[in-house]
This record gives sequence, C-alpha cells and structure tokens, in this order.
Amino acid sequence: MIQVSSNQEINYAPKNYIEEVKTNVGMLLRVCKEEQPLKRDFSFDSDLIDKNINAVENSITSQLLEMFRKYEPRAILRKTRIIMKDTFNNDFDIELGIEVVNIE
Repeated sequence: MIQVSSNQEINYAPKNYIEEVKTNVGMLLRVCKEEQPLKRDFSFDSDLIDKNINAVENSITSQLLEMFRKYEPRAILRKTRIIMKDTFNNDFDIELGIEVVNIE
C-alpha cells in the first residue's frame, strides 16, 4: 500500500507510473473545488473546511471515492485517516493508503 498525505511535498516531475498517480492524488487532496478555473468541480468541496471534522469525515471519504473514480481511476482507496492538527481552527491533514492499478 502506498501512503499519500495532504501535507506531503508534491512531485511535479514524476519519474514513473506510480509517482505520477501519487502526484495526482496529492493534487486532489490539496485543491478546493473553486480554485481550478477550468474545472470548478475538481477536488474537495470548500464548505467542508469550516465544519466540525467529526461531522464531515464520512463526506470526505465519499468525495474521495468519487474523485478517484472521476479523475484518477488508477488509484484505489484502501485507507483514509483524518488527523486534527489544530482543533481551535479546525485544521486537519488527510492521510490515504492507496493501491495503484495499471490501466491500459
């Protein structure tokens, strides 16, 4: 299983197939929907950011599954972990365990 986190450095020059998938998954974790001018529905709904993480944890997992099917079908979500960094500001990191499949 490959670990990807929302706080990891993104590799903009992937050297192989697996690194390319990790880069794409990392982008999905870091971008909010309204930040991409040509793909407004790409990535997370920014309304989830200001809500209590305990209330939206299932919504985040559901959105991740949908995003993977749509934008990165080579990644299969196996594990989701949400880590609170700052409870006062509702700041969190998302860690994923993914498997990469070869689609030809």
